[in-house]
Amino acid sequence: MKSQKLGPQTTGVFDGLSITTNSECDLETQCHNMGHAFGHIVQWSLHGPRFQALYERLYAAKERQHKDPAALERALLAFREYEEEASEYAAWLLKETANGAALAAFTPFARADIEAIVSFHREGTAPVWNEFFAAWQARAARGEIEVRDFVRRPIPPFTPRHIAPQEVIRGVRPADPRELPLRPQGDAGRESKAR
Repeated sequence: MKSQKLGPQTTGVFDGLSITTNSECDLETQCHNMGHAFGHIVQWSLHGPRFQALYERLYAAKERQHKDPAALERALLAFREYEEEASEYAAWLLKETANGAALAAFTPFARADIEAIVSFHREGTAPVWNEFFAAWQARAARGEIEVRDFVRRPIPPFTPRHIAPQEVIRGVRPADPRELPLRPQGDAGRESKAR
């Protein structure tokens, strides 16, 4: 694991063998990203072909979403389960390493992150994370959203495997009004996680 400058739209990158967080993000965000990225590394190391197929179905459904919106919703449901599982591994890791107190901050962050990435894949544009998270937290405070704890999923023994770099992205407000909003394009081998 390492931390370095990655640019304003990238909060982290992982490749199965390493995790890099953006040193320009606050420490809490970096820690949340590390835990969640580790959960994804577990998933890809144990069941890489399964998750490659999940991305292939998701991208195919996105390409034909206007003709078959129900297919996109089915793909997003499977994708949401994938994101949930990564957070379950992270929650277990936090508890097992005597960092269970961090779950109070990790849980709402990860729950909002799941909604942001689903929104990204549905709409094609990453939401501006700070605005999205603040609005999500306000809705949770009003009781409009139930912030459920993650079921802690034990991490089985695994051998880390190299995968195509997975980039964790977020929408940002451009400093220059001539800059375009974030509209990343991915492929089935490169994850774009909106944050």
